[in-house]
Amino acid sequence: MYSKDRLAEILISTNCVKFGEFILSSGAKSNVYVDMRKIISHPAEFMELIRIYTRMVSNLKFDILAGVESGGIPFATAIGVELKKPIIYVRKEYKNHGLKKLIEGEYKERDIALVIDDVSTTGSSIARAVEVLKSNNLIVYDAFVIVDREEGAREKLQQLNIKLHYLITLKEIISLMSYQASMPYTKEIRGKPHE
Repeated sequence: MYSKDRLAEILISTNCVKFGEFILSSGAKSNVYVDMRKIISHPAEFMELIRIYTRMVSNLKFDILAGVESGGIPFATAIGVELKKPIIYVRKEYKNHGLKKLIEGEYKERDIALVIDDVSTTGSSIARAVEVLKSNNLIVYDAFVIVDREEGAREKLQQLNIKLHYLITLKEIISLMSYQASMPYTKEIRGKPHE
């Protein structure tokens, strides 16, 4: 198992959690944004996260990892390297040049694909990737994200017979941040040394 507190600390200390006014990919407004692209600039924390992620996905049955463009690609790649599993990725849209494919990488028909993304909100991006994979004769049972915002993704994917797995919810991250902020004598507040 892993510590959700430690996972939240990693995400907070690498500035993956932002506060302000944001428009999410779903079109919804939010005062919290989870930007997992930040963590790739922090190699030690990124690898710690990948080790956690790898332990959790290794319990699932799959032949190939399918990263969702673009947030899922670095995570699918790192996990694939760790587990020595092949990796593909699903584009958001066809390109007008080259081979004009929606799936990049090599796979076999009837491979079981584990869909990897960084954050789930409504589940639309993952659902679209699942449809692309299935239409190309891949089998999908599971999708895995780091952070679930708990805004309908699990339910949407369940309608497609896909189980959404996650490492932590946004609510759990915010709860830890609130707890840390309420501790006046803590050595670390939000992952940074207290001065």
